[in-house]
Amino acid sequence: MIVLKLGGSLLTDKRRKFSFREEVARRVAREIVQSGVELVVVHGGGSFGHPLAVEYGLAEGISRDEQLRGVALTRGAMTRLNLLVVETMIEAGLNAVGVQTSAIAACEDGELRRLELAPVRGFLELGITPVLYGDVVLDSVRGVCILSGDTLVAGLAQGLKPERIVLAADVDGVLDRSPAEEGARLIPRITPANYREVLAALPSGEDATGGMRRKLSELVSIAGKGYSSVIVNAMVEGRLKKALLGERVKCTVVERGDYR
Repeated sequence: MIVLKLGGSLLTDKRRKFSFREEVARRVAREIVQSGVELVVVHGGGSFGHPLAVEYGLAEGISRDEQLRGVALTRGAMTRLNLLVVETMIEAGLNAVGVQTSAIAACEDGELRRLELAPVRGFLELGITPVLYGDVVLDSVRGVCILSGDTLVAGLAQGLKPERIVLAADVDGVLDRSPAEEGARLIPRITPANYREVLAALPSGEDATGGMRRKLSELVSIAGKGYSSVIVNAMVEGRLKKALLGERVKCTVVERGDYR
């Protein structure tokens, strides 16, 4: 079984609110079906969840009444995006079902503390692909917080013990500087020997969930528990399928190891 994260920047155009990349999503779904692998899918918020979470300041929790509307709007937006993703997968021939993340997860001061995996395991046992997503969830300290798709992937990895973790992005992998900068180069492997240097070079605060810096931090945490992961550019046809099958592909591999 593989945990697959579909990035919000892959599925949506973050420059336009509520913009779903239908053709990209259809091709991604076809590659998933063609791979034939057993999956748990997680997708990011992209232009659906992130703008609302930022507008209402939900990352730090509830401190004023008007944020309650932001919670409702963000949850609604993520439900709509999840439905679009699931419908696209069903059309491609995958028996997929959406699982509401905020119904099975809870946090404490921004940290994931509870993840009820019985529904996920149950769908897998039936041969159905569960599709979860980054979401606004209850937080015992803040009221609510944003549970990113990357943090959710880490929680799923610890509970489900997948064979592999694949992150489908809109870039080739982790680069040595911002993708917008000229001369940005792919870092093919991240190891305990180089990850601090790589992390220090990455920009922070790209969106409501911390961008590539937060993503890499989560992957390093998973790697320290024995799970390697792959970041691949799913905008390029065929790469996602190769990554799911474990074939050689242009990507960044975060190797398992001791990252302390």
